[in-house]
Amino acid sequence: MTPRRSALHCCLLFAAMFRTESAGAGVWITEPVIGVAGEYSTNPGLLYVPHSSETDGAILIDAPTTYHEDSESLSIQPSVRIANSSGYSSLTSDYAHLTAVGELDTELGTLAATAELARDSSLSYTYSLNGSVGVRRDTTVADITWTHAFTERLSFNWDINSSRVIYGQSSAFTTLTDYHYSSATPALSWNADERTVVKLLASVGLYDSTDGTTKSSNSNAQLGVVRQLTELWTLNATAGYSRESNSASEYEEFPFYIGPFLFCCEREFVHLKSTENGTVFSANVTRKGELLSLAATASRSVVPTGFAFLATQTTYALSFDYPRTERWTFDGGVQETTSREPQALGPIIDDSYLSLSLSAAWLVTEKWTLKLQATKVSARYSPPSVDVASTGVSIQLSRHLDPITWQ
Repeated sequence: MTPRRSALHCCLLFAAMFRTESAGAGVWITEPVIGVAGEYSTNPGLLYVPHSSETDGAILIDAPTTYHEDSESLSIQPSVRIANSSGYSSLTSDYAHLTAVGELDTELGTLAATAELARDSSLSYTYSLNGSVGVRRDTTVADITWTHAFTERLSFNWDINSSRVIYGQSSAFTTLTDYHYSSATPALSWNADERTVVKLLASVGLYDSTDGTTKSSNSNAQLGVVRQLTELWTLNATAGYSRESNSASEYEEFPFYIGPFLFCCEREFVHLKSTENGTVFSANVTRKGELLSLAATASRSVVPTGFAFLATQTTYALSFDYPRTERWTFDGGVQETTSREPQALGPIIDDSYLSLSLSAAWLVTEKWTLKLQATKVSARYSPPSVDVASTGVSIQLSRHLDPITWQ
């Protein structure tokens, strides 16, 4: 099935969530946005090989469409970027995204379903040799979330997610692996008082490479709290225990001689079985003032990354948002991410990334917005230990077209 046909089927599926008799009562609204963007980077692939800087441009087209009627809502969000150079290795590579979100609200809870189709590039700061080749990446995501309030204080949330990622072919060396990952996350929340919510969370997940050579399963249990510290400060934190099991299977050749002739026979065997235990956590502290908003986050989680197994990622970040005037908005932040990537063969790969960004958005007119951004990224890969860095700047001019109302 082609991505275009799959996108059509997703839209029809979500439209079916709503009653036929109410379809005419609501209003569909499309708010299209078009823009042009240019980016410059000194080392976009973060390569530790001879490289050159890169400058590219692109056209951006977004057409978010929403429907709302009583307790039902549907959002369809297509987004396309067309670059000045074809393929998926450029700084502003082509992409096409289609996301559909349907929501049904009741007195006691909410049922929401999300479907996403995406074709873009694997060019990313989190792939050392792999991201540099810029291979095509096709992603399919389905997610269902159900929230139910048992009482005024006690509520339950259940999230089921499934994703599949397929990478394109590359002539360069790459270890990116097509995979399928599914997870289920139940959570129980208790409003202890007006300022405090206590949460109990659990999660299970299964990671399979498409060729069947590697598998990972993970589970965790966490205890969390949401606390309104003051009128401006809020704390949201969870922490718990995690367990991950990895296995890999492949074929081994056993040569033998019969007279002058060499023969080989093959037999399947389990090359690796391992179990890793550890901690996972997430903490977020935010301050929301009249103008300035600040956020500090720290997290450790087990996630799929396109390598042989699930990876453990730890992230620390600081960010701010400052709408200085009605026309000027400034934001920026710093983030450090470390990633441990288990391999089917060889030692664990440890990567770390430090990124800084600063941007300014100017509302030129009611319809036109100009955005400038500067970034600095450094990375360390090991083993062996390698340090690389990149500096970049970008400019984007976008126009919001008049909304289109569909009766």
